[in-house]
Amino acid sequence: MSQTAHDSAVDAAVLSWLRLALATGPVLGRRLLDAFGSPAAVFSASAAELQRVEGLGPTRLTRLRDADVEAAARRECERARAVDVNLVPLDDPGYPPHLRRLESPPLVVWRRGELIPADRMAIAVVGPRQPSVYARQMVDRIVRPLAAQGITIVSGMAYGIDAEAHRAALEVGGRTLAVLGQGLATPIYPRTHAPLAAEILDRRRGALLSVLPCDTEPSPGHFPLRNEIIAGVSLGVLVIEAGAASGTLITARHAAAANRPVMACPADATRRAAEGSNRLIRDGAVLVRSADDVLETLANDLRHEMAELGVRAGQAAPAPEPEAGGAEGPSPAETAAGPLPRPKDPLARLILAQLNEEPLPTDALLERCARQGHGMPAVLERLLQLEIDGWLRQLPGRLYSLKGR
Repeated sequence: MSQTAHDSAVDAAVLSWLRLALATGPVLGRRLLDAFGSPAAVFSASAAELQRVEGLGPTRLTRLRDADVEAAARRECERARAVDVNLVPLDDPGYPPHLRRLESPPLVVWRRGELIPADRMAIAVVGPRQPSVYARQMVDRIVRPLAAQGITIVSGMAYGIDAEAHRAALEVGGRTLAVLGQGLATPIYPRTHAPLAAEILDRRRGALLSVLPCDTEPSPGHFPLRNEIIAGVSLGVLVIEAGAASGTLITARHAAAANRPVMACPADATRRAAEGSNRLIRDGAVLVRSADDVLETLANDLRHEMAELGVRAGQAAPAPEPEAGGAEGPSPAETAAGPLPRPKDPLARLILAQLNEEPLPTDALLERCARQGHGMPAVLERLLQLEIDGWLRQLPGRLYSLKGR
């Protein structure tokens, strides 16, 4: 379980995870976990057993056995408790689920605020510290609608587009996660963004995240690691604007390395401030002009996350098995007598009515349902349930059709 400010003593399991993190780092730590199964088993292993793990030389072996490292881990646990910071180890249910999918995820995440299940539907938004008027307009055009429809916005609390993205989410009542290149007990950098960080926490609209000990001061050397975590906690990364040498491109590279979609807004080909983002599109990033483009790009991922949320909440049943011989089987409408029965749920009825004439792509369904006041998460959840119940099916090209048509 994660270490919280309300624990009366240092949690032994959290302590062992933090001790392993401080002694090894994520790459070697993951190898040790693969070899022994848990931090406790690592620390119980003999020197001969440990030395069989690739990359564990004499220096690292000494650190694993070093009483000073264990004492430092204990002090960090106590410090986190004192400043109301949660320590979330890799095996904790509260660990960011997409971050866990990295090849070498951080062994411990420091968190202030709360993550909720819906934060699985998170998109990173990044851009320059000195954005153009066009870049700010694209934040309004894309980020605000996404946040209003239940997408959690992830960014790095830096000047410019980072702060614009966090604020856009808050202004429409959405959620936002700020990944920091500093410890969570140090003053927010830049200091002018301290009120923004406080608003995220005070309104309970997100969390501050870090992979650095509580009292680690902000430093340019920490920002590449921060950018990797921004990409890691998200389903995909949207680059609003980037110059040829922009640090924003680091986040895009991390996303691509983790097999997450990279999206970018197009801009004037003659503008140096957009050279990097235009080049991303040239090299294969998805061109994004609106929130609908983002939703279309991530439609399958978002649908999967809605399924995960439904199963975890006990709302979704397993899909029915096909009949013998591979036949698709009749829909509820086909087996019912008399007029076509419809679900009682108004949103489900609206979706079926939209599909009554012809198949429609996901983004068109989302747009039509949004006009009636239905947010994207609710629509995706109903689409999933209608498919499970046998009312509709998904066709190639992300089209939905009534089953049997």
